[in-house]
Amino acid sequence: MTKQRAGLRKRLATNLAERKTVWRLMWVPLAAMSLTIAACGGGGSSSGTSASTSSGVVAAASLSGKAIDRPIANAQIVFTANSPQGDTGATVIGTVTASADGSFTGSVSVPATSAPIFANATDPNQTSLVLSSYLGTGAAISSAGTLSANDLPDLDITPVTTAALAVYAQANGGGYSNLTHSGYRTTLRTYRGDILVIASAIKAVGDKLCTPSASITSTTNLAAAIAAASNLTSGNSTTLASAAAALGGNCAAALTTLQQAITSDDVFGPQLSTGDVLESGTSVVPAGAYQLQALVAETGLDSSLTAANLTSSPANVAAASVVADTALTIANDGTITSTDGNVTGAVRGSLIKLSVKSGTATYQLRGKLGTVPAALVTGGSAFAVQGGGVNTGTNILTNFSAVLAASGAVPVWNGVAVPAGSSDDAGVTCTAGQPIRLSGFVPGLGGGVLGECVVPTAGGWTMSSPTSVHGEFDFEFATKETPAATPTLTATTWTPTASAAFILSDASASFALNAGAVAPVTGTGYYVMGSRSIVFATTTATGAFIASESPLMKADDSSDSADN
Repeated sequence: MTKQRAGLRKRLATNLAERKTVWRLMWVPLAAMSLTIAACGGGGSSSGTSASTSSGVVAAASLSGKAIDRPIANAQIVFTANSPQGDTGATVIGTVTASADGSFTGSVSVPATSAPIFANATDPNQTSLVLSSYLGTGAAISSAGTLSANDLPDLDITPVTTAALAVYAQANGGGYSNLTHSGYRTTLRTYRGDILVIASAIKAVGDKLCTPSASITSTTNLAAAIAAASNLTSGNSTTLASAAAALGGNCAAALTTLQQAITSDDVFGPQLSTGDVLESGTSVVPAGAYQLQALVAETGLDSSLTAANLTSSPANVAAASVVADTALTIANDGTITSTDGNVTGAVRGSLIKLSVKSGTATYQLRGKLGTVPAALVTGGSAFAVQGGGVNTGTNILTNFSAVLAASGAVPVWNGVAVPAGSSDDAGVTCTAGQPIRLSGFVPGLGGGVLGECVVPTAGGWTMSSPTSVHGEFDFEFATKETPAATPTLTATTWTPTASAAFILSDASASFALNAGAVAPVTGTGYYVMGSRSIVFATTTATGAFIASESPLMKADDSSDSADN
């Protein structure tokens, strides 16, 4: 393990040296940037020379969102074309200063071309906290005219969007010239676990829970360095170890626990779950009668995410629960109501916001909708929801996965054909079943990467460990070695729950490390059809595993028309 860390540090140092010149560009004074912008709140404006384009055509677009690690007060927002701020080829097309809660609105002169457009945020009180987000092509944004976080979650500039861009660049030769929504979606689906780890490292630094090495001067640099030092496509991913090395090896608790916090956050969770397309505010869900089958699983983490509550769980964590409401109505404008009053909310584009009552608790939840593949459902259409939120009474972060299905729809659990001996591009091979690579967090143990083989049947799933992947679940970086055997999440038979046929569960699931060298942790495993995660709930907290691309664990973007 010492040699492995030495190698990782050497690769980090090499990457840092190669990128040193590029990183310096990130500190160009904002006053030197030309723009056409209207400040947030309408109080003032400034004007200058718009960015030139190959076509010479620009169009004004109104862009609204938030800069969030925590909300970044007075964040300096810079809009760029071609590349994120500070990267080679970036052209500034506008700037604006965010308000006290991190929100911003800018009228930006966008080139009406295929150039990718980015929003970038710098914390004026912590200038090493720099975040970036991909918004779409100039032509698509120009055509839309107005974009907000209600329609396009990536207008919230966050650690997740920053991590996704770093991974995209590393996997695509270091540049962004060919970035499209399709490429961004593919990055999220293929490298979801890597993005989650890197986002956790960014948030750990932004929240001042951990300190990177002195040679790393910003969180965008940190993201690039971790991505460069990691084998992003390997089943034995080095991303977690690379992140630990970049943070000096002193950040185990934050890196593992923040993974769970990010997947259950109402902004970060939807960003991690599905790629975004530019869309109108019209609901992607047709008006009509629906059923909601949802898994609500509290994480045990307070939404404030202070250093103290990252290491201690509240005593009043509600047990994971399945919510089934069979009498929902969705109106033409996307408004959601239920006969019993337990579910209310709205769909705007493919973004869904819900208030859900479960027992004595009420949850405010937010997620992205994806269409469940037709092979997995019969009797009507179904939409998968993945996101997060809070228990309004306790402010505990909550993992939220659901299926919003037509009243007569039922699942087809064996709807995806799985060839024998199949494998995926993450190095997971199965003699039978569908290979999946999972990255995530187990309460009481920590975080890491593992592989599994899933065999779909008409009655649910069976699950076993793969034969050709070496898992990493190194939860104490200073003392623990990479397990000699693949860590496994074992739940021999996953069957539909009694009240919700779209949700599989196994009450005798367990997580084992290193062939039993560490005592297994037992709990209940859950999987909601179409989602990209498996939930592992113990009696005191909930962990979530995020899956890489897999036919069994995906829902297509609901507004996925031609690429923008």
